Amino acid sequence: PRAPTHGETPLQCRRFRGRACVTAAHPYPQPARVTEANRRGAAKRRVPEIVRTAREPSRKPAEIPMPSSENAQLLALAQRAAARAAAALVECRAAWRAIESEEGREVKLQADRHAEALIIETLRAETPYRILSEEIGWVDGSDGDVIWAVDPLDGSVNYAQGFPHWAVSIALVRAGLPVVGVVDCPELGETYTGIAGEGAWMNGAPIRVSDVTDPKRGILMTGIPARAATDPATMAAFTTSITRWRKVRMIGSAACALAYVGAGKADAYHETGGMLWDVAGGLAVVAGAGGVATMRGVDGDALDGRLDVVAYNGNAAPA
Repeated sequence: PRAPTHGETPLQCRRFRGRACVTAAHPYPQPARVTEANRRGAAKRRVPEIVRTAREPSRKPAEIPMPSSENAQLLALAQRAAARAAAALVECRAAWRAIESEEGREVKLQADRHAEALIIETLRAETPYRILSEEIGWVDGSDGDVIWAVDPLDGSVNYAQGFPHWAVSIALVRAGLPVVGVVDCPELGETYTGIAGEGAWMNGAPIRVSDVTDPKRGILMTGIPARAATDPATMAAFTTSITRWRKVRMIGSAACALAYVGAGKADAYHETGGMLWDVAGGLAVVAGAGGVATMRGVDGDALDGRLDVVAYNGNAAPA
């Protein structure tokens, strides 16, 4: 079958019909939204600070948890959901990269909602948990302190313009803490996975945070979210904070940036204004790789509010 051409609708991307691009009658699943009562209850749930103390580097490679582990089973499910969406995003790019809405620096593509639908369909088939996703918001599920946090396409502008740093990010969040995370970067050929306190991997091989202790010898990953404040005072503070580091990198994907900290490719990450779905998958990878991860509410502490996020190797902390 031929590849889609520019201007075709998502359903004309036939290479994924029956596999990812579901049927013409239902171009993407329509999960039930939460009731107003559940929405109010969700907004009251707190975002506790995540603190994972760094472990001493081990000479012995970490062992991948056995499939009998509940967390390992949830990780496998998240990885399947991310892989399904990532494959569809790559194959259907020409049809899905059209801009659906644009407000300020915030851009939404057809790809965002179609990939989101595939992920939600996969997660809901095997787990009852509520889902907080970037495009649709809250999706109803069993009440409790366990949710899925989903960013179906972190780095939408990168994706639309052919810059390879974009990712599908999925995390299981328990009591406000990202416990299981997947960051699938298909154009880089890298899938990062992590279970907080148990281990982290890239393409199945164990990874750990770096051992850099001096910021002047380290790399800081950061960014300026579309929703972040850009007033002179905020930008001056931002400039001051980054001058401590040997190099500073902004790649347009919080999920990818955090995964790099977990893999020891970078040493720290700091960003203000991101959302839980942006960072939860990457924070679980950092926590699994022996790093330190924290997130605090900027406008309060609801799960769906803006966050100040810091992650590092346990030695070289952002200011």
